[in-house]
Amino acid sequence: MKRMNNFYKLSVSVLTLALFGCGGGSSSDSVIPMPPVVPTPPAVEAQTVAALQGIWQSPAGAASTISAIVLPDGTSWSVVTTGTTTSLLKTSFVAQSSGFAGTGRAYTLGTITVDDITATASVVEKTSMSGMVSRAGQTESYALSYQSRYDTPTTLADLAGTWSATLGPGVVTWVIAGDGVLTGSRTTGCTYSGSLSLRSEAKSVVDVAITETCSGTDTLLSGVAALGVGKTNLGMVMTTPNDAAGVAVSLARK
Repeated sequence: MKRMNNFYKLSVSVLTLALFGCGGGSSSDSVIPMPPVVPTPPAVEAQTVAALQGIWQSPAGAASTISAIVLPDGTSWSVVTTGTTTSLLKTSFVAQSSGFAGTGRAYTLGTITVDDITATASVVEKTSMSGMVSRAGQTESYALSYQSRYDTPTTLADLAGTWSATLGPGVVTWVIAGDGVLTGSRTTGCTYSGSLSLRSEAKSVVDVAITETCSGTDTLLSGVAALGVGKTNLGMVMTTPNDAAGVAVSLARK
């Protein structure tokens, strides 16, 4: 992030007093010295949550495998796998005087467990992000690296095709049309309709909204999606209204 420097020009006036002697004598001039000019330091612009935006990944061999998408407004979506447990974390970050602080929810996938979370973050823009996440009385650190593919805009044509994934007890097959419209079904009998749409920042992340209909009951899901390397996989992270439940799915192109 570029820092803007404000330069202040200081003008110094030197006051010279001429003291004239009187009575046949001499005269002398005396100059009162001014104190040295101390330059005003340039103003430092505080980081905004936009500095966090990007696709981020934990290094190989880390205790927890983390893949994260952070939007320009500070909303973070993270899929965290530790051992055999995978969770979706949705966090909203705000800027502080030093670093960033966030609150949100963690969803243990495959269960109904939902925990409130708090988090911190510090960032070197487009390079690294690190911090702490506190959940259910436990605090863990994380360190992530920036993924440059975030800066390559996705087009709706890139998303078009037939995609499939195991989701819960069934397998979903979704068809995404060239205009982003999504339709599909699940082997359990559920049906799906929705759309994927481009975001204003024109990066690799897109918005997604899906309605799942199972036994006559509709469930609304909304979140974001991004293509993997090679465009053969499509990851989606979504929550229900009011963040009551969350889902993460990795689809393979058929």
